[in-house]
Amino acid sequence: MQTQEEQVAQGTRAKPRIFYGWFIVAAGMGMHLWVSICWVYGMQVFFTPIVQTFGWSRAIVSGAFGLQRLEGSIVAPIEGFLVDKYGPRKMVLAGAFIMGASVMYLSVVNSIFMFYIAVLLVSLGTSATGTPRNWAIVQWFQRQRGRALGIGASGAILSGPMLFVVVWLVESFGWRVAFVVLGLATWCIMIPLSLVFRSRPDQYGMRPDGDTEEEAAAYAASTPRRSTMEQLSDEESLTVMQALRTPAFWILSVIFAAETMGVSGLIVHLIPYLLSIEFSNTQAATVLAFFTVLSVFGRLGGGWIMDYISARLVLAGLLGIFVGAFVLLANMNGFHYWQVILFALLYGTAFGGMIPARGVLVSNYFGPRNFGALQGLTRSVTVVSGMLGPIMMGIVFDFTDSYLISLYILAAVNAIAMPLAIIAKPPSTT
Repeated sequence: MQTQEEQVAQGTRAKPRIFYGWFIVAAGMGMHLWVSICWVYGMQVFFTPIVQTFGWSRAIVSGAFGLQRLEGSIVAPIEGFLVDKYGPRKMVLAGAFIMGASVMYLSVVNSIFMFYIAVLLVSLGTSATGTPRNWAIVQWFQRQRGRALGIGASGAILSGPMLFVVVWLVESFGWRVAFVVLGLATWCIMIPLSLVFRSRPDQYGMRPDGDTEEEAAAYAASTPRRSTMEQLSDEESLTVMQALRTPAFWILSVIFAAETMGVSGLIVHLIPYLLSIEFSNTQAATVLAFFTVLSVFGRLGGGWIMDYISARLVLAGLLGIFVGAFVLLANMNGFHYWQVILFALLYGTAFGGMIPARGVLVSNYFGPRNFGALQGLTRSVTVVSGMLGPIMMGIVFDFTDSYLISLYILAAVNAIAMPLAIIAKPPSTT
């Protein structure tokens, strides 16, 4: 009896008990979890020790993460074009190697220049693993695309609780040794997972979602095309230039920019902000743990609901939840569980929901064939806000000794983006 892997390799059309696309989703979950522990949230644990070691200002340190966004805007479209052409496995494998080496390089930095270079190299590695993960899911799923993207992004929900590993490493051995351990672990975890990835299912004799030809035909016949949730097929996909000429692409990019400003700011400054209002290290890590766990409602629920109702309405709702989360965060006055849990629920839901929302909107509006390039180009458009978020928060703190003003700025930016989500109608393909 053939195994799932043998069926994929031989391109047989027999329908397996477990569709291979779900193995890709599972591998993506594992990689997303480790990247979140090691870098996305883990870097916040290193922020204050590095500032204390070298005496650098928070604005200067934040500048490295601002440049990380600039670098992402340059390389994301290139990565998108490469994954569209060569598939995800080579990209993910290269990204895993670069990320592990760069994290270890952070252990030997002794100047701000070296720190900036190391951050940019880690960013290059994480980006090279991130774009192909979503690209593969978009290709392997169609009618279940929203929930598959949501499930694929849900691996990170455990990153907050598991952040204690990074905290323990830093407190027990120092931040330099911790970076070495995390870099080696990156290679051990991510390189094997990268081997799971495959290109489009039709290259292996399969259809998206694991459907047979009869099931795919029945689904197409029974599902009316609706402008609020229309999914373009591979054949109907817009070219990159066609997509760039649509108002929808630019409106979505502005919305993503507004969301990115807040997220990029808090990725760097959430724990430093909580420490500044007299949370302990453990309490600050607890808030991060709560929000990553509760983000499951957005990651799974946001992707699932977009398979059934207007993605534009869901997008507007997520932006509104961001507004409430930033306002609540600005008014925290100590570790009160009701405030911490409510913030974690609001911010986690909005943050988690936006992860599948981006993939759903870009692939549904413009089709899956050029998804990598178009997803990368939307990231390029958000470069200014991605750079501005952490730098603005660092500057506000350096001048006022408080993050309060910056949090209200982030709330206002997301509030302004809400009506744009309603008018971001899918482009006409006729």
